Parts: sequence; structure tokens; C-alpha cells
Amino acid sequence: MNRALLTALVFLAQGTLCAQTPTATGPKPDTYAQKLVDQTLAKHPDIVILVFHVISKDGSDYPIIASNIGRYGKKADEDDLRAIKTGKANLEVNATGNHFEVEMQLRDASRNVLGAIAVVYNYKAGDDKDALRQKAESVRGEIEKQIPSLAKLIGPA
Repeated sequence: MNRALLTALVFLAQGTLCAQTPTATGPKPDTYAQKLVDQTLAKHPDIVILVFHVISKDGSDYPIIASNIGRYGKKADEDDLRAIKTGKANLEVNATGNHFEVEMQLRDASRNVLGAIAVVYNYKAGDDKDALRQKAESVRGEIEKQIPSLAKLIGPA
């Protein structure tokens, strides 16, 4: 079996290769935020995508600082910003109909808003969207309990 095919099969087996999964724009960050993403994905294998958008140092935007799909540094889009500013979650099935996306505020343990978290699950027509939302909110709660501050989140692992 050639090396490229073997690599593709490994990625498929891990559930990390899909049409919507871009490559990272840089190396995986060695931050506490990335550590939380990695630990959460290990604990919740049903999550297919997990992304943290966190306020930049100058407060001008909310780039991705941790994820399992790369895109580090990508600024928050309209949906992310709406979740951050209103506190209301964005719930939607993606364009291809195979993922259910839950975008919510991300806060620290003291409930200070730091940005947004996106939790994405596999989806098929008829799946219980409310149950997926509740699972995502529970995951967010687990994560937020582990974030004492913005400084810790963006600091080294």
C-alpha cells in the first residue's frame, strides 16, 4: 500500500478528514487552550469539530486560538460575533447537511466572556437538534470550569 493512501486511511479512521476540514495555517499551538481542545475531544469522541475564537490582545477581533481543524488566526465570522455579543447560541445544520453546529459564548470560570466556542457533531435528518445543543452546552460548561482567566487560556500548556 503506498504511503499517501495509508496516510489518507489513517485520517479517515480518525474522523479528521472531510470536505470541510481545512489544513492548519501554522503549527498546532502549545497553549492551554489547545490542550483543553485536545482533552475535550479525547473525552467526547462524538465531537467532530471544536474551535475557540478568543478576543485578541488589542480587543479588535476574535481569532481562532485553538481547534482540531487548524485555521489558527482566522477571525470570527458573523455567526461567531453574534453569539459573542448577544449570548444567544447559533444552531444550524451545515450546507451539506452532515453536521450540526452549535456556536456559543466562551467564558472563564468567573463568567467573563472571552469569545466563542463552536462544537460540531455529525448529523443526519431527524436527529434531535435540541439534544445536540444540550450536549454542546454541557461540554462548554466542562471547559469553562477549567479556565481561570484569559491569561491562562492563551498561555502555555
